[in-house]
Amino acid sequence: MERTASEFSRRHPVVILCYILLSVIWTMTTRHPMALFVSFLASGIYCVILRGVRQWARILFAGSGILLFAAGILPLFSHRGVTPLFYVNGLAVTWESVFYGIIMTVMLLAVLQWCMVAGCLMDSEKLLYLTGRTIPTLGLMLMMIFRALPDMRDHYRQIHEAQIGLGRSGKNATYRGRLQSFLRELSILISWSLEDSIEVSVSMESRGYQTGERTWFHLFRFHKEDIIWCLYMILVFGGLYVCQLRGNLQAYYFPELARQPITPETGAALAAGSLGMISPGLYDLYYRWNQRRICPENGIQGMKA
Repeated sequence: MERTASEFSRRHPVVILCYILLSVIWTMTTRHPMALFVSFLASGIYCVILRGVRQWARILFAGSGILLFAAGILPLFSHRGVTPLFYVNGLAVTWESVFYGIIMTVMLLAVLQWCMVAGCLMDSEKLLYLTGRTIPTLGLMLMMIFRALPDMRDHYRQIHEAQIGLGRSGKNATYRGRLQSFLRELSILISWSLEDSIEVSVSMESRGYQTGERTWFHLFRFHKEDIIWCLYMILVFGGLYVCQLRGNLQAYYFPELARQPITPETGAALAAGSLGMISPGLYDLYYRWNQRRICPENGIQGMKA
């Protein structure tokens, strides 16, 4: 998988963490359709900037199934609401239930897109920096998990190719043969992962893990630009959270649709919040344009994930 270079990912890990947390918490706590649409649109644009249209389309494809269930199937069993669309066995399928399913799908897709953005901006080194001193055990565990997942994927590919080379798997095998081969490969993979975990624990013990004072080293430094980014995030997201706490973005879906109108004050807060969500993407685009202008022969290069 290719990951597009991001200049914002070079900011201090605290800046990236503030940006992700402010965006995700806002998306998960608000219920106003306009606010969720702003978050979904901003996260989608940044996903396209970082990963491209193809990766973003995969999220939408997965979300189509969620939308079908939440807005098409779930209202057949949840009959809350006062605006019937049609009746099934004497029970009304209401517009409120359908609209609520659509809004919840938009919120879920927006959170998934923000998670993809976080995966592009945060790496294991930044995560260890953020958790190494405060919660070192959790940070080490997350590091080992993030390392184990790609290792298991690569090792399973090697096992599968070896089984094909031995003639025990492949396209010509029957369904029963494929199932037996898959179970065999899964057993080998589990055995390998258990052996690898034992080797890691023995290696950590031999190197004196938890036998003395922990040392700490990192290359991150807080610069003036990082302080400006933090203040900017607090400023642009502050209006959104103030409006949320004051009830200016409340929305109700049952028993009937009711939401607060968008006042000029609320509209200004939404505009500022949307600008804050998309500012890192604009920052990356400006950096790429500037780099292409200075070095046109290099273009935009990708990094291996």
